[in-house]
Amino acid sequence: MLALERMDFKITERQQALLRMIVAEYIATAAPVGSDTIVRKYYPGVSPATVRHDMNVLAAAGYVYHPHPSAGRVPSDEGYRYYVRHLMQPVEIPLAEQRRIGHLFHQVERDSDQWMQLAARVLAQVTGYAAVVTLPLVRRSRLRHLDLIATQDHAAVLVAMFQEGTVHRNLVVQSERLDQRQLDAVAQHLNRELCGMPAADIQCWERAQTPLESSVRDTLTNLMKRVDQQAVPGVWYDGISSLLAEPEFARGEKAQEVVRTFEQRQFAAELAEAVLEQAGVRVMIGDEVPWPSLRECAIVATSYGRGGVGGAIGVVGPTRLRYEQVIASVQYLSALITDLWAELCQ
Repeated sequence: MLALERMDFKITERQQALLRMIVAEYIATAAPVGSDTIVRKYYPGVSPATVRHDMNVLAAAGYVYHPHPSAGRVPSDEGYRYYVRHLMQPVEIPLAEQRRIGHLFHQVERDSDQWMQLAARVLAQVTGYAAVVTLPLVRRSRLRHLDLIATQDHAAVLVAMFQEGTVHRNLVVQSERLDQRQLDAVAQHLNRELCGMPAADIQCWERAQTPLESSVRDTLTNLMKRVDQQAVPGVWYDGISSLLAEPEFARGEKAQEVVRTFEQRQFAAELAEAVLEQAGVRVMIGDEVPWPSLRECAIVATSYGRGGVGGAIGVVGPTRLRYEQVIASVQYLSALITDLWAELCQ
């Protein structure tokens, strides 16, 4: 269900159809829509005076406005919200495109970082706007599996996978000589003992059989605490240049504000928090967007993941973005990532 406020003002079916035409035309051209254009392209048998009357009704309702007196009409933020909630026709990603995207994901390694990076790139390509994808927002990591890989006589790399699907590495250095057989035995024992535990429980674990196991326990505890203390999830962006190429962002200072927002990693954490609070796709338009520098934008975002742990996937574009296509793309990529992430965490 789309998260938009319900509109109380009632307009006729003809006026709804007109609003749909104005939105479609403005999305396509970025130019104010006049009554003559509507009559010529959509209503050849209707008087321009009738169209102008209905435009005035829509303007009085706050759904369209004049950017200047001699121009046609432009959808307002309220108009876009009404369109998304009441007039938009849901679409689906074509089956051939679904297969192509699924093939891309199954070609990369089973690694959450690569999947999220690919998701951002694909979403930006299919929508033509900026895409943002975060790693799962986790407040207390739990160990899923660890490996120890010998690198030098006295050093090994600890490779830890957490239950949210992320992989982290840390060096373990010992005074005694290490060999891979010894490291494999330690890893096997620690996996049996520590799987599913958070950092606090691992820190209290006292069943280490060797100094090496104690050292790995301490290294793992410190690694997990560092990850848990990070205030923001990992994030990938793509398509920012496409967003800034839209005429709404032709002013250099406006483009700089948008870029600065993307560069602030707290934006990703706040977006993830916002979409994880509710089910379904969230559509934020204009002053609904909580980040001031993006108030001239629309954001379509949702969450992915299961079991109370997940991340955000979304699109940032001008308010005249192609809502049907963007919503369908975000929903499809969210479902795909959820399934892939579940496979990774099995």
